[in-house]
Amino acid sequence: MIECLELLKTARVPPHIVAHSTQVARCAVALARHLNGTGRPLNEALLWAGGLLHDIAKEISLKTGENHARLGAALLEQWGFGAVAPIVRDHIELEPSMLEEPFSESLVVNYADKRVKHDEIVTLDVRFADLVARYGKTPERKAFLERRWALYHMLERKLFAHTPISPERLADEARKVPRPSAGGHDGTTA
Repeated sequence: MIECLELLKTARVPPHIVAHSTQVARCAVALARHLNGTGRPLNEALLWAGGLLHDIAKEISLKTGENHARLGAALLEQWGFGAVAPIVRDHIELEPSMLEEPFSESLVVNYADKRVKHDEIVTLDVRFADLVARYGKTPERKAFLERRWALYHMLERKLFAHTPISPERLADEARKVPRPSAGGHDGTTA
């Protein structure tokens, strides 16, 4: 985690994006701990790294107009963090075919990102209502976001069918996951 926090500093990621990313990582790790308990192995270190770094290029892309997921993945590849690059690249895309695939770190971080509005863990409905309000400026874009909203509900049902918790309990579970800090190291790296 220390390396991830250092990469965020190096990339000059603003504090509000770091706060969002921290919550995404905690959410992903909390969910994975329950999925791992049912025999679906997910790498917790990769989930931490993917959650913390998924928006590493968000601020840059707002200025350049580039896709922040692809740009972030390219930066991480360039810096030698190829293991986490696919998670960053895949965190904004969800296709119906992905619901048929086995659970992966990419899929869990992608879902966790859709549960965090700014730095607060919320329901999919709250998050997507916000996304539609902010980005659904045209009828086509609004329809696209609403289709994705339905797709994420399908993903949520699939994920939580394999855990002993409900989606409503995820925020409480994520609060049990300690926040990363630059002061300590738990062995995980980017």
